[in-house]
Amino acid sequence: MRMFKTAILAVTLAALAACGSAGEKQKNKAEAEYTKEKTKTMQEYKSCLKKAKQDQDKLDACERLIKAVE
Repeated sequence: MRMFKTAILAVTLAALAACGSAGEKQKNKAEAEYTKEKTKTMQEYKSCLKKAKQDQDKLDACERLIKAVE
């Protein structure tokens, strides 16, 4: 009986560990995608600033990009 309980405990722990690592992989993938999008938006922001020069309306439009990242 004790061996049976130990086996059940081992199977349960293994199943929980498998679920935990799958969740961790999904979390890592989501974080990588967020970082990729954030980097892309920052590049667009820098490009926008170069094109805007001193035009305040264009600079305001660029600021909306940076606020989207936050």
